[in-house]
Amino acid sequence: MIDTIIVKEFDQLHIRDKRDVSRNVISKEDALALQTVIMDDEPVFKWGYKKLVAQHWVGTISLKDLNIEILPKLYGYVSTEDLRMVLMRMITVSHQNPSVREMPGMAQMQKNSLIEMLIDTFLNSLEKYIKEGLQHSYKKIDHNINRVKGRILFGKQFSRNVLDPTKFWCRFSKFTADNEINRFMKLCLIQMYKVSNDNQNKRRIKYLLPVFDDIATVTKEKALSKPIVFNSTNHRAEEAYRYGVLFLNNIFSTLSAGNTSISMMLFNMNDLYELFIYRVSKMVFGNNAIYQMKGNYLLERDSDAKRYVGLRPDITIKKASGMMDIIDTKWKIPKNFAKEADTYQMNAYSSSIKNVERIILLYPLVSKESIVDDYSFIDLSGRKRPLSIRTIDLMLMLKWKNFLAEFKKVLT
Repeated sequence: MIDTIIVKEFDQLHIRDKRDVSRNVISKEDALALQTVIMDDEPVFKWGYKKLVAQHWVGTISLKDLNIEILPKLYGYVSTEDLRMVLMRMITVSHQNPSVREMPGMAQMQKNSLIEMLIDTFLNSLEKYIKEGLQHSYKKIDHNINRVKGRILFGKQFSRNVLDPTKFWCRFSKFTADNEINRFMKLCLIQMYKVSNDNQNKRRIKYLLPVFDDIATVTKEKALSKPIVFNSTNHRAEEAYRYGVLFLNNIFSTLSAGNTSISMMLFNMNDLYELFIYRVSKMVFGNNAIYQMKGNYLLERDSDAKRYVGLRPDITIKKASGMMDIIDTKWKIPKNFAKEADTYQMNAYSSSIKNVERIILLYPLVSKESIVDDYSFIDLSGRKRPLSIRTIDLMLMLKWKNFLAEFKKVLT
């Protein structure tokens, strides 16, 4: 039986001799395994006195007999199921291609981890793709056969069949399902079966795998080395492919000090929140939303006008007037006010980027005390440079149309 502990960002796991999941207590052996989990050169858990403290990574870590799920910290009482749904939506919106960004109402998924939810979502899309028929394509094949088919490869014919005139080295096209798309789908099924602990998901995968018996098996590195380009002939597979890429890119494995295998799917909440807000901005404002706009600098050298210190705001919204709003996302819990470093950064955007009408600091709604208001940078020249601090309630994502309406209202 596999134990499950659910924590939120910056919650504590207490370390004792024996594990007690009901009290968020892990064993010393569990703690030693978790200390090996490093993402982007940062520990996912920081050590304290007889405790581990979760940081800004969310997702699932699976030890041999223990699942630890880390969920985002949001305002008020939020059920575990709702938090999972919100996180899953953030992940899918952030990582899906704009051509498959339609967001139907998400069915409540009774899965006990983010990994299982993503596998379930992939399988739903894959089953729909299989039902419509596997994508076939023409493939060039070189083969030594008993009759001429396609065109003869004379170099191979003279060097290899000179003593056997009944054979012909030919190159011909074959209409086959053994192509990049289906090899990718087969790889996803194999990898998902290895990491899944959900009996229903495993049964579905075992049922689907025989469909791909005649498809070659490829490595994860090869499958991700060159993105598949979708068009009108192969678009049926795109949705499943996007979920598969999301899975393969974010599933990791390592070994603990005791050689215990650890599987994990983890997301940096700072990066996830920024990318999510951009994707939603794109849905609301269309092509007027620009991600990390380049070309602006803070310093210029007098002698040759060479520029230094690039300024790349998270999101820029172009307006019909020719002016721009800049949105800077912060996955933080502001106490009394925004951090000084953040306001210095916003001041640099306001003073060094042309045609900026308003700077918006956008936090998630995580606290009852609000610093939401309109401010102005003190400018001795008399020019008013506005700064708006806003929050967005991510729990509204459970009703997607309401969330989009609120998002537009907050930012306009």
